Amino acid sequence: MVIDTAVIVAAAALAGSIVGACASVGATLLGQRLQARGARIVAELDEHEQLYGKFVEKAVPLFVDAVRRPAIDPAKIMQLYSIVARIRLTSSKEVLHAAEAVGKRLLEFYERPPEDPTDVLVRVANGEENLDPLREFTEVCRLERAKVLRQM
Repeated sequence: MVIDTAVIVAAAALAGSIVGACASVGATLLGQRLQARGARIVAELDEHEQLYGKFVEKAVPLFVDAVRRPAIDPAKIMQLYSIVARIRLTSSKEVLHAAEAVGKRLLEFYERPPEDPTDVLVRVANGEENLDPLREFTEVCRLERAKVLRQM
């Protein structure tokens, strides 16, 4: 059986076209998948940034309040803990533990006798006492963000 060279050339051209089309479709699908994953990660990072920012914004006035007076306002504390609950839903264990530690430290501040905020600021400026209750939390958040970005 003799195969005509024209048939061989046509079959080779057809096979090449099919392989090229499959490669093009595969590359497009892979590109779209990677693009969607990147968009999802960016959206998650933005959500975490907003959540962590809200946590910090709620915590700072509570620490100032704790320095000035010993009475705890349960409504304000529960607002902070509602954000901790949202952190529990979406964040890493390290961030959650750091947020819970902020809440515990806040309660410790309320147990102290009232102080003049100016005196506290002077002690902080002189380096006598580390009163930054959010340092660990913000550092853990920054590390989590860097870890996610490295995975992209």
